[in-house]
Amino acid sequence: MRVWSQTVRCVGIVGLSLALGCGAQDSEAPPEAAVGPASTLEPLPASPPAADPVPETLPEIVARVNTHDITNEELERAVRSAEIQAGQALPTQFRDQVYRSVLDRLVSFHLLLQESESRGIAVDEAVVDERIDSLKSNFPTIEAFETQLSDWDTTLEILRGETRRDLLVELVLETAVTPDVDIDVETTRAFYDQHTDQFTQGGGAQARHILIGLSPDAGEDDKTAVRARAESVASDLAAGGDFASLAQAHSEDQGSAANGGDLGTVVKGQTVPAFEAALFALSPGETSGVVETPFGFHIIQMTALEEASTVPFAEASVQIREFLVRQEQQVRSEAFVAELRANGDIEILI
Repeated sequence: MRVWSQTVRCVGIVGLSLALGCGAQDSEAPPEAAVGPASTLEPLPASPPAADPVPETLPEIVARVNTHDITNEELERAVRSAEIQAGQALPTQFRDQVYRSVLDRLVSFHLLLQESESRGIAVDEAVVDERIDSLKSNFPTIEAFETQLSDWDTTLEILRGETRRDLLVELVLETAVTPDVDIDVETTRAFYDQHTDQFTQGGGAQARHILIGLSPDAGEDDKTAVRARAESVASDLAAGGDFASLAQAHSEDQGSAANGGDLGTVVKGQTVPAFEAALFALSPGETSGVVETPFGFHIIQMTALEEASTVPFAEASVQIREFLVRQEQQVRSEAFVAELRANGDIEILI
């Protein structure tokens, strides 16, 4: 469900396609390689953000963008594409938020598509073929590709049309917004100096844990019972039990239990605060008591500690500049679309 929370929050304009996937980085975050990977211990939002209810039965026309009617079929196809991107069906509690987000992106998409027509922008069919061939290359055989099209409830011709439209949107942004974006060395260096703590490598702890899970809406009686189970496992460890064997037998973290609770290298900022504080208070070889987090009750063991070092500016500068260029492109693209919206005739009908 974390993917759906990202879909709801995603407001990017660059690379608008009906896949509607979010970028890997937020525009305010440092470059991804400069920080640790996303933690499996990061909590999901307690509830989806508020949005106006979307009717269960959609009208034939859900929005109008100048001369284009966005049909319920187009919206449903775009939502199905978002489901494909997320790798799961749309959770009921996120329906209103995702439909609103997808519809908002479709409005932006059609404004940009219409702008490409106004500017007389065209796409070379050879480029469309190249994009389709690139997609096909992700499949082991042409039969597998055709099976995927069937699973997506689409055809090669429809895919070509959508690809052509995506390319037109990319071209209008390249033409109107991004051609002169440049970031100088001074700006790159200033970003590095302001975010030096983000440009570290190593410095993590090799860790493993045993999780006795607890539902966020569990009552006090359930919480007491789950804590008692965790205390029992902690007692077995204190009596000389093998951590890996106990993790395999009791841990409810499906991602690590089979490996004896092994989490690999955990860096600061990667996990929830209570888990991080308990882990980094340990010395190599030490095991914590029972630690409560939003996920339940953990028993944590640090197996090794790595020294941290700072990535030199010369090594990080190319990545920083690429990140800052993308950030500036995003800002300009959103401003450009906002201008199109202000000057357009947009009617939302749901």
